[in-house]
Amino acid sequence: MKTKNKNSGGQLTLLVTTENVQPVCEWVREVLQKEPIEVTQPFAEESRIEVYFDSLLEAQIALKALPSELPVQAAGAKEYLEEDWTTFWQHHFQTMELGRNLRIIPEWEDVPEDGRINIIINPGLSFGTGGHFTTKFCLEALEEAVLTLKPGTMTDAGTGSGILSIAAIKLGIPHVDAFDYDPVCIDQCNENATRNGVDGTINFFQANVLEPGWHSEPADIVCANILTSVLLEAAPLIKRATKKRMLLSGIREIEADAVADTFIQLGCREIVRDGDGQWCGLVIDV
Repeated sequence: MKTKNKNSGGQLTLLVTTENVQPVCEWVREVLQKEPIEVTQPFAEESRIEVYFDSLLEAQIALKALPSELPVQAAGAKEYLEEDWTTFWQHHFQTMELGRNLRIIPEWEDVPEDGRINIIINPGLSFGTGGHFTTKFCLEALEEAVLTLKPGTMTDAGTGSGILSIAAIKLGIPHVDAFDYDPVCIDQCNENATRNGVDGTINFFQANVLEPGWHSEPADIVCANILTSVLLEAAPLIKRATKKRMLLSGIREIEADAVADTFIQLGCREIVRDGDGQWCGLVIDV
């Protein structure tokens, strides 16, 4: 009799063109109620979207549920082992220095003690290692905002691995709220906070950025590293939740004007825009 591996689960893999990443990810969130993980090489024409489940059976059911009109080139379901996930990250996630004084370190690597601000991360099944342009942009923009604005509060919308919130605390912002739609992310955030010695200092909670109620009063800074379609729909809520500055990313470069114009029409002002040819980030002041 075969014993079920408690450290395994199911993985749904979808191959799509880069232009169809957003609609496919939106379908995954809406229908499967899961947070997709996008794996894209710079300037590639195709992307791989991975969705993780507690069991292979769930992944197989999701595969059968794919509608014929969904723009997916190929799809498959397989079992994954915990060690497979760990091996993937150990290969793709390495120590990196960014901004003026920040350094992101995987938890399996040694932590240098040389005066830089170290942020120790194990991504688990969550987003945010600092390797993707959108996360790097937010971290560097956050560091700059701390130096120029001296913020006392921050809200991190779509926190993922918690990397931005942990950086905010280590940069000196005294009060940080952070939320994500996916409860798996919240568990991983609390674990990453403990790894960094800041457990209990960040208010992590589950919420939907598209629904009112995720902020009680405006924060000096709001970070929102999420998809363009969500930013556009949530723009009035994000603007009301911001006292001084918004750091917005998860935006394709071809979509940057639409996002900037939406917030400008709400009375905001774009002060910084940066991109890598594919992804873009915006700094918007209220």
